[in-house]
Amino acid sequence: MSNIFKTQLGTLYLGDAREILKQIPSSSVDAVITDPPWGVGFDEYDDFKVFLDVIDDLYRVMKPNSWLVAFIATKRLFDLASLLKKFEYKWLIVNVGLNPSGKRRNPFGGISIYQAVVVFSKGKPKAYMKKPDVMFATDLPILEEKPKDLQYKPTLSVLMLISMFSKEGDLVLDPFTGYGSIPLVCELFGRRWIGIEIDPIKYEIAKKFIVEKKIFDINKLKKQVKENKKSSLINYLK
Repeated sequence: MSNIFKTQLGTLYLGDAREILKQIPSSSVDAVITDPPWGVGFDEYDDFKVFLDVIDDLYRVMKPNSWLVAFIATKRLFDLASLLKKFEYKWLIVNVGLNPSGKRRNPFGGISIYQAVVVFSKGKPKAYMKKPDVMFATDLPILEEKPKDLQYKPTLSVLMLISMFSKEGDLVLDPFTGYGSIPLVCELFGRRWIGIEIDPIKYEIAKKFIVEKKIFDINKLKKQVKENKKSSLINYLK
């Protein structure tokens, strides 16, 4: 399994964002659009502190007058205060789920049907497209199967953010790529991109989505990736 995957527009790294970000030149990124770890127990890599650890490097690699946009758990909003030492808080966008699974709950026991998207700025950037501050969590017409994973970010929501905070040809950085929605939308709409993902399984699924430019059932793909890795190990040991 390769640790670097490239297309004509972008590069996806398998590894720790805290290490790989050090390799990115200063003042080279037009926008950071990402879904960082929320620290709510999704998996072994879901550590919110990692996001806070990379803030200085994100600021360093961003150009003057650029945007930092992040999906975030509502319970973490006040934990973002440390960003204010570097960035200016601009706004909150709400991403509303059309078909909530019922798995994600609010503190009062009800179904949580929205996610927060926080917008910070370095300098005084401009928005490239006027959009409302409420989005609906749905997908572009590239859905082959429902992804069925709470960490997946719908591509139409991603497109709204990319359209607002970058223009065609810009370099978009996603240091917590997950299943690859952000690089995929960058590919479809002419943005250059850099992605980083620490989870080998998410990395392989992201590659498939980016190459095929379609979204599939993530649970099925997880099983396939695990079986392929097991098969490769068995063949190696023979």
